[in-house]
Amino acid sequence: MKKKAFIALFIIASFAIMSAYNAQTINAVQEPIANLVFKTNSGNPVRGDYGLFIAQYLRDIGIELEVKLEEWSVFVGELTLSHDYDCGIVGISGGAISPDFRSAYSEDGTLNLFGLEKVMPYQNQSENMQLEATTVTDLAEQQQLYYEWQQLTMDKIVPICPLFTRRSYRAMWSNTLGYDYDWGWYASNPYMDFDGLHDGQVTVDEWNEADAMWTTLNPLFNRDTSSSNIFRLYLRPGLSVNPEMIPIKNGLIVDWEMIDANHYVYTVRDDVYFNPSYDVIGRDASSPALSTLTTGDLEVGMKGEYSDGTNQQMTAKDFVFTYGAWATVSARTYNWYWLENCYVDPVDEMKFHVHIDGDHNTPELEQNVFYYEQIVYSEILPEFFLNSTDTTWTETTPSGWTVTGLYDNVTHDITLEAPWTFFGSSSFGTGQYMLDYYVPHSVTVLQASPFWHGVGLIDGVGGKTQMVDQYNMRVIPDSTAELAEFKAGKLDTVGVTSFPTERKQMQADPRFTVYSLMPASYDFFFYNLQRPFVGGEDNYVFLTEPGKEEYTKGVAVRKAMNYAIDRNEINEVMLDGEAVIAHSVTYPYHSFYYYNDIVKYDYNLEAAQEWLAAAGYTITIEVPIPIIGIIAAIGAAAFLVFYRKRK
Repeated sequence: MKKKAFIALFIIASFAIMSAYNAQTINAVQEPIANLVFKTNSGNPVRGDYGLFIAQYLRDIGIELEVKLEEWSVFVGELTLSHDYDCGIVGISGGAISPDFRSAYSEDGTLNLFGLEKVMPYQNQSENMQLEATTVTDLAEQQQLYYEWQQLTMDKIVPICPLFTRRSYRAMWSNTLGYDYDWGWYASNPYMDFDGLHDGQVTVDEWNEADAMWTTLNPLFNRDTSSSNIFRLYLRPGLSVNPEMIPIKNGLIVDWEMIDANHYVYTVRDDVYFNPSYDVIGRDASSPALSTLTTGDLEVGMKGEYSDGTNQQMTAKDFVFTYGAWATVSARTYNWYWLENCYVDPVDEMKFHVHIDGDHNTPELEQNVFYYEQIVYSEILPEFFLNSTDTTWTETTPSGWTVTGLYDNVTHDITLEAPWTFFGSSSFGTGQYMLDYYVPHSVTVLQASPFWHGVGLIDGVGGKTQMVDQYNMRVIPDSTAELAEFKAGKLDTVGVTSFPTERKQMQADPRFTVYSLMPASYDFFFYNLQRPFVGGEDNYVFLTEPGKEEYTKGVAVRKAMNYAIDRNEINEVMLDGEAVIAHSVTYPYHSFYYYNDIVKYDYNLEAAQEWLAAAGYTITIEVPIPIIGIIAAIGAAAFLVFYRKRK
């Protein structure tokens, strides 16, 4: 017994020594060289967990990351206004027609989350390359230019660590017929129907969905998808495209003609009227049904005019006014630099002309091969309501195109003008639905419009009607809670991209139909280049180490952090290895433009240590090796063998 007790004590002592050694080694490695603040939105079920993984990885190179989750509306303010963070995670989507992401990667872009400045090394070159790419008509040359831009940005600027493109999955109850995920709900709606009731459903006359709370219903100043998911049901873009992003003639624009490479003429559908200019502010579920006869006076616009659904026909002037407003006063005026001129045809009020100049820095006219993308993504506004009778000419920036009649003071303070203020919370358009009422942070309700022109986008055939009379967008910013409501039958659809286990169960359940799509989107880990350590003054300090002289200290730190993040492990643990790991500043959806041979930041702690050392930060990355404990354990094992032989 004494010998057994001695052996047990010997082994316990060995493990104690081993643990003490490990603790001493780990504590030595974890002395932080920087303490950073990481932020992302709390409603997303995976981004916060991404942040926890990244915090663990960065601790291995001496960087402490404080992970903070914020409600979406607060997070948006942080992203676009205060920039009170060192790094974070966000997603980018849309723009599937082209890889033109100047809104994110240019100094003047409203999605410039990174604090990019043209005076920063390589950024001016980056902006020039992005601009030039939009004027190159030869596809091979254009592709090569985008390749070079991606390489420059990810090697010499490094504003992000690309994360994942996850195949998008959406679940619906199987009693929903006719939905086409590629076209989306709005285009599919006139072709859809309910085949009976699903579990928890009480009526086939309503569609129930969920999202975060919208922030503004005026698309000119919108910055979030929750808002656009509402107003796109009743505000429609001029030019429509099919799922392959090819323009079609089934929308508000029904034809076009190229006069020359810089001059196009568009023809507008001639049977479309604006929905009534209802004032829905203050309405609720107990309010009388929307009617021009019972809901009181209709809201009057800048010209003293209103719409009752039959008296305001959409014509080319609405398009010209809309594009003038987008180019002059919107949150994305930078996307309209190419618009040299736009005007109603002098003979036909249903036609308008567009003149293009892809580069206003030169005297000659250049093409912009992606110009029509803005026409596709810009909702048409009611000129009669938002424009004024003032004949003042307002000059756009930077093209210099002058717009007549656009209310001049709108460029200074739109909040002083009631119609513009009204349009941010009670807008109307030419779409299938009309706003009925909304309860902030609870629900937004829309009613089918009896004034919709009834032409389906998918086949261009008239006589279509809406699937349901009422559309309810409930406010459920937490995706897990949204999924629970769907499973209870209180919602008709839910995104299940972030719930692979639930999605696979639904795919095997005949009660559900699960649709999949490779989306034009991805998540990325980004840096605030204005903050110290990850940027700041270090963006301008070039390295002196041989072979790295063309890189700055800030870039070296960001490279080190990128190398320290094990994206493969996150993908396997959190996403079942199903996500595509991205490597560039654009997403893999753009297969023609996406540069896969770009510099890649695969997990490599030695590379991380090397770049930190080049930036002047000395760390020791050690894998704890319990030498004493191993020797003690070996000794205990040998003693046991010796003891048994003696016995």
